[in-house]
Amino acid sequence: MKQPQITIIATGSEITAGRSIDTNSGWIANRLFEEGWKVRNFIALPDNPKTILDELLYLKRKAENDPENPILAIMTGGLGSTEDDYTLQTVLELQNKEREVVEKARIKLQRFYESRGKSYSDILPAMLRQVYIPSGSYILDNSAGIAVGFAEEFAPSSFLVCMPGVPSEMKEMFNRRLVPFLKRNYGIENLKQVTKWIWNIGESLFQEEFMKNQNDLLSKGMDWGVTAQKGFIKAIFNSQDESLLNEVVARIRKSYKELCTEDVFAELHESLSLSGKTLAVAESCTGGLLGAKITDVKGSSTYFLGGAITYSNDQKVNLIGVNQSTIETFGAVSEETCLEMANGLSDKTNADYSLSITGIAGPDGGSEEKPVGLVWIGRKEKGKPAETFRYLFPGNRETIRENAANTALYLLHQILSKRDVK
Repeated sequence: MKQPQITIIATGSEITAGRSIDTNSGWIANRLFEEGWKVRNFIALPDNPKTILDELLYLKRKAENDPENPILAIMTGGLGSTEDDYTLQTVLELQNKEREVVEKARIKLQRFYESRGKSYSDILPAMLRQVYIPSGSYILDNSAGIAVGFAEEFAPSSFLVCMPGVPSEMKEMFNRRLVPFLKRNYGIENLKQVTKWIWNIGESLFQEEFMKNQNDLLSKGMDWGVTAQKGFIKAIFNSQDESLLNEVVARIRKSYKELCTEDVFAELHESLSLSGKTLAVAESCTGGLLGAKITDVKGSSTYFLGGAITYSNDQKVNLIGVNQSTIETFGAVSEETCLEMANGLSDKTNADYSLSITGIAGPDGGSEEKPVGLVWIGRKEKGKPAETFRYLFPGNRETIRENAANTALYLLHQILSKRDVK
């Protein structure tokens, strides 16, 4: 199968006017790379049907004139129920087609209205637009919303894919419906892939201190990409030669040692599920984010006991037994308080593993001695002394909190991975 030239199109006047940031395109490109495909370019278009049609006509003619190089255009946005949602009508004009209803989506919309005490006749025509696709299109159903996505072949082996702009709907549709469709229509040339998570490092530093020394592997046909997460990066390597991937993995492990991991979240879930061990958390600056990340995984109830959101000093004292004198002497954001949070939590819950977080997420509250971004993370394994770790995370409030929660799970993973190896 030929490899497509991939164009990602984001529609929305709020994007082209600079009022909103297009996050969908970057996410899609990253997921495509993870699956073994490379993106050629990105395009942002306003909510103007003529502008959108002109761009799609250009891609269609290009695909028709060069059938040896198929085009895959993935477009997000414009499938909703507002007056500036033009995707469906534009594609109908592009393909000279009529629309057809997706009955499953129509029933879903009808039941949505009925659940609110309304009848089918109450559904506005604009709302109904979401359940139509061009006749004969491949349906990308939407389990997270109403608007149906679709894939339309506009030239031999060339497809236009249209998905909602709502990120949660688009991501679910992409993973569950679009990826299998693409794998049936486009091969990945027997590419093999490995992904490594590397903690406490940024993209630029990784490229400077590691990737610049890998030219021997890159010259032999290894491709790579990196995406920054909160607290770690995901380094992805593709090659038809498995020996190149084995070599780069060996070099990463040698350079970064325990900072190099697999998918920490998945491995934590598997390890705790199989071991029968339990986990509890005590959170201050993360305000429940750590617990949310744990319970995001189906089946976490088998090991996660819960915990305490001890945002105030009083709750640190009353709920998990931190000494008032400790807070008065060293402050709420301190190694001593973090240590007592972990120990107190362990005593209260009898969990096999306990995690504690206290820090300054900002934007206010920092000082020269304790700046915004300072976070202490504690971990305790039952029967062993608690440990604490100091971090100074960069970024805004959201980034600091995400970094703290992710890093806490990494610190727990360190304990479990060493135990599992024994």
